[in-house]
Amino acid sequence: MNYLIGIDAGGTKSEIVAYDLEDNVLYQATGGFGNPAVNLDKTINNVISLIGECVSELGKEELDFISIGMAAVETGNYAELIKKYVVSTYGINTLVLNDANMTCKAYFGDNDGILAIAGTGSSCYVQKDGHGEMVGGWSHILGDEGSGYYIVISVFKNIICRIDRNMPFDNLSKKILTKIGGYSRSEIMDFIYNNEKATIAALFPIIVESSMEGDPYAVSLLENAGRDLAELTYTAYRKKEFKGKVTRY
Repeated sequence: MNYLIGIDAGGTKSEIVAYDLEDNVLYQATGGFGNPAVNLDKTINNVISLIGECVSELGKEELDFISIGMAAVETGNYAELIKKYVVSTYGINTLVLNDANMTCKAYFGDNDGILAIAGTGSSCYVQKDGHGEMVGGWSHILGDEGSGYYIVISVFKNIICRIDRNMPFDNLSKKILTKIGGYSRSEIMDFIYNNEKATIAALFPIIVESSMEGDPYAVSLLENAGRDLAELTYTAYRKKEFKGKVTRY
């Protein structure tokens, strides 16, 4: 039975789904993160491993095509490198696109639209008159406002501000520090500088839980993130000079 592979690779995890030619799901699995801007070698290994496990179960001879939507892959020549490794390993025709670009195509086809993504990272992809481009999505060093990683880092910036000024920790900061297992300067720096982006962003559910419990600081963090994403979307709207009513999906 001939089949196709689709991969969604992001800053926290990668997901693979194999479909037959009648759109039936044959295989699904989740693996490690897939963002080459964070770590190219690990991203390649994670994606190659996911494909390998799928091919082992379904067979290589029946595989017709591999499609990969990957965060930050539009940077430099990452798309070319990822495609090269996959093709050289499996010998299968492969398409590699930015994850926002691919998702936009899935939702809108060739129609006009704006797609805002908020996960471990954040980005916006705008498509008009058959042409698309990224707005935002500058990754965690230059941007990512509104993303899980950005919000968690905002909490840590608040924490170190309090440490430097001998101020008591708020409840949310206490929860975060308890989770990482350390309150000292060295323990905080060790966690931030010796862990990958996905590990840091994985603290985000603590912020969500705190907001649901009514913690005003946690609520303000999420509200600010919502405003950041709204501003990013509006920037994309103005950049492409859209007119008229907007339909929300």
